[in-house]
Amino acid sequence: MRKTLNILGIKVDTFTTIESLGYIAELAEDGRSHYIVTPNPEFIMQSLADDNFRSVVNNADLALPDGTGILWAAKYLTLPMSHSRPLAHFQAYWQWWCTGLSVIIQPQALSDVIPERVTGADMVWELSKLASKRGWSIFLLGSAQGVAKASAERLQWLYPNLLVTGAIAGPPYGSEEQVIEQIKTAKPKFIFLAFPAIEQLRWMNTYINQLDGAIMIGVGGALDFIAGGIALNAPEGAARPAKRAPEWLRKRGLEWLWRYLTQPWRRARIKLATIDFMGKVVKFKLVNPH
Repeated sequence: MRKTLNILGIKVDTFTTIESLGYIAELAEDGRSHYIVTPNPEFIMQSLADDNFRSVVNNADLALPDGTGILWAAKYLTLPMSHSRPLAHFQAYWQWWCTGLSVIIQPQALSDVIPERVTGADMVWELSKLASKRGWSIFLLGSAQGVAKASAERLQWLYPNLLVTGAIAGPPYGSEEQVIEQIKTAKPKFIFLAFPAIEQLRWMNTYINQLDGAIMIGVGGALDFIAGGIALNAPEGAARPAKRAPEWLRKRGLEWLWRYLTQPWRRARIKLATIDFMGKVVKFKLVNPH
């Protein structure tokens, strides 16, 4: 049974990684097609400006909390507020300060509402492992030329029983109709979509009813991390391979800082997902204090 929270109009599941895998296994066995999204603060901000984007996210069969900002918002928005408006304003900013510091100093303090991050990057490994045990196949779609294939080879090296029925780079690629026909012929159980968020959701919304018992999941730049490819959305000429933030930074909610330093072309997006996002959440709480 799903249990979701609403964060600025976006439904987010409160499963742990283990619970998510169990639920996904149930979806995989019911014979129907499904799609899984991984909301982060950028998703939330995009959804505020795009009703269709929000609708597709909220119609997903599972919405995994990909981003420390999601855990922070869930905790912050559930803290009680005074009925006195002046006191409520003071509380809102005091709670913002305390919970914001907790992200870095005591991240476990945020986990009583949403217990943990469940990222698309981690789920590539976890679902590949699950698929190798259950005899299910996977299909990798997206990223730059050679990245999907290299990712498939690495995953198969780690999980020798894993069946990969396709690995296609792009866009750009050939005819999209040909790509979807190839996927239909391959009949994978899991399709990893290594696209930017808007493109992930377009694929999910467009093709969910054309697949036979497959599960699509958006994984963003996960394949670049696996294969060491150039980061997703990197400008032409960026030569540094994508590298995920060290685990200690991820645990402290500072993955954004790593990206700010190593992927300077993302700085506007990072501001959107940190400062702008937190500002929207605080404003929402002040308008909806109870």
